[in-house]
Amino acid sequence: MKYVENNKDKEFYKDQPQVRRDSIGRLVGHLTNPGRFSVLVLAMRGAGKTHWLNEIVKNLKKNDCLTDLVTVNGFIATNTNEHFWEDKFLKAEGKLLVIDEVEGLSKLTQSILFEFLSTSDGKFGWIEKKHTCRILFTSTYDVKTLRDSEEYLLHKFFDRISQLVVTFPSFVSDGSSIWPDFRATWKKMEFPSKQVPVGEFEVWLKQNARKLHGNFRDLDKLAINWQNYQLLGLDETEIFSQVIDDFNKINHFPDHTSEIQNAFFVKEDIEDYSEVSREFKRFIRDLAKKKYGKLSKAPQQKPFGVHYRTMEGW
Repeated sequence: MKYVENNKDKEFYKDQPQVRRDSIGRLVGHLTNPGRFSVLVLAMRGAGKTHWLNEIVKNLKKNDCLTDLVTVNGFIATNTNEHFWEDKFLKAEGKLLVIDEVEGLSKLTQSILFEFLSTSDGKFGWIEKKHTCRILFTSTYDVKTLRDSEEYLLHKFFDRISQLVVTFPSFVSDGSSIWPDFRATWKKMEFPSKQVPVGEFEVWLKQNARKLHGNFRDLDKLAINWQNYQLLGLDETEIFSQVIDDFNKINHFPDHTSEIQNAFFVKEDIEDYSEVSREFKRFIRDLAKKKYGKLSKAPQQKPFGVHYRTMEGW
């Protein structure tokens, strides 16, 4: 049946912040589109993609659009053959097949799975195309990392699985929802104390949202730790100091990005090393342009140490 989302169907995510509603709405639209294609969902660890995927499937089951989902972890399924995937596609008949952490698949497994995904009539399979299901892949990396080199995914495989892409926001990229998300986390835990910590903690959390690289998992840790110190009888000032100290000691993540924007690759079979030099200069030029918008704004001292007029000639 054709599915048309209405306002009632949006109730399960209507209270989410706009940026998250957009991602959930797009994913609902992709999974209910009658066409047969692959969907790639990207999100940092702990950003809630698994939770929302389950919620979406639960909602779609009410509309007879999906019956259930079958999940395969890419790191566990990294060295598998066609018999393994034939069994998975059979179990996923009429369901949603989710291949989680797709970057964990070996290149050989990607090649095998590529053949399963090759279709001309909307059905999938190894030799005989007989399986009908929806297929969704997830990854903790961004598009640039997966697309621009074959370190994780073969180019042909990435092209095949990225027909539609949905990115779920993280606190690192958008921390605007951090406080309502923490309140929801506190409620979910069903602690004896119903009083959500406020004051200094609320201010700290809003100011440091982008440091929570673990996303909702970090919120879980903060909530559990706070409740633990409450049970020990500490007052709120002492709890705040101890919780933040514990977080900084145990859950600190250095600032980083999963993009390979600062990586320079040299082809192993290159014979003309003057070309390596030219490629590297062009890499530095493009990096300066990306970082500062215009080459004329790039510093002539560190990190580039080259006049922008020189870089323009590279």
